[in-house]
Amino acid sequence: MKKQLFFLIFSCLLYTGAAAQSTDQIAAKTASKSGINAIAFGLSFPVGVFSHSHSIGAVIDYSWSRHRFGENIPAAKPIGFIINAGADYFIGKRTTTTGYEFRYGNYLNLYAMPGIICNPIAKGNISLTTGPALSIYKGNANGGISVGMFGNYWLTKNIAIGSGTIYRKHLKEKAMWSVAIRVSYAF
Repeated sequence: MKKQLFFLIFSCLLYTGAAAQSTDQIAAKTASKSGINAIAFGLSFPVGVFSHSHSIGAVIDYSWSRHRFGENIPAAKPIGFIINAGADYFIGKRTTTTGYEFRYGNYLNLYAMPGIICNPIAKGNISLTTGPALSIYKGNANGGISVGMFGNYWLTKNIAIGSGTIYRKHLKEKAMWSVAIRVSYAF
């Protein structure tokens, strides 16, 4: 009987403590978990020498950062850490060389880039990342480095539009530049 009475009193105290927790505390706990992950889809356009051989491409990437994604996310520090990983795929162009049709192969670039992120305004952020990259062209893989600079403007709590510039340099290849237009979703 004493065990049952103890259990009943303990349960009532636990329930009272949980019911007394303010909704502000619950909202703060929920907000602290928001803005950690983002996935982006978009179009990428080759620039410079790269645009002579390839046309429009598609980009998909995933980003992770603590409390930096979303509308009105208060950042604890002005600059934070971000990890960005993804892939972009460019379609090769057709050209005529000395009277013969030639088609450049499609180009796939995989990357994983850590870097820094800043939220200069309540509805926006910018990031600068750099890291290893792997390009695949006509079945051949080539390692190198990628540098990306992206900006996002949050339209809603979870959806943003943005643009960016990506620089790629692989062994025995010229530097390749592209600009991207993306839509991001934070979760």
